[in-house]
Amino acid sequence: MKASDIDRILGVTARSVLLDDLLTRAKCGKRAWRDLPACPGIYAVCLRDWDTRSFAADAGHARYAEPVDPNLLRDKRDRILKAGPTDILYIGKAGARTRTLPERVKELALFGVGRKRNHKGGEWLWQVQGIGDANVLMWCCPRGTPEPRERELLEQFRKDHGDWPLANRQG
Repeated sequence: MKASDIDRILGVTARSVLLDDLLTRAKCGKRAWRDLPACPGIYAVCLRDWDTRSFAADAGHARYAEPVDPNLLRDKRDRILKAGPTDILYIGKAGARTRTLPERVKELALFGVGRKRNHKGGEWLWQVQGIGDANVLMWCCPRGTPEPRERELLEQFRKDHGDWPLANRQG
């Protein structure tokens, strides 16, 4: 399963933003997030060449993350990629408790620069060397549907690759 498959599964084309751009916004705190689609939905962190990346022992600026042994991440990556190519590192949702994509993606970026504690999902992203090169893809979904759609995507990924995406610790 690749990010392009999510377009097909959800029946909508993703909006993409470079993760490094989101991290810059989170650091300076002055750029608006209004250019992101203001709707509930699904988002994924995708990196095309992550099979060549190494893993850090710490989580860099994401000071609230709980890093794991880089060998664990390398082994998980190798198991995932053995089943087939993918660019997906993490799949998340925005829609619970009226959250929208800009709110949830902003939380992810603020967590990544160490300014928020509340994005434990995806915390292993910050151990991937050069994670700022990743894209955050966002798909709008009707209210009430992000949760079941996220489960559907995670199950499909697990079916295709034998495990959750690298930074999804559980489905």
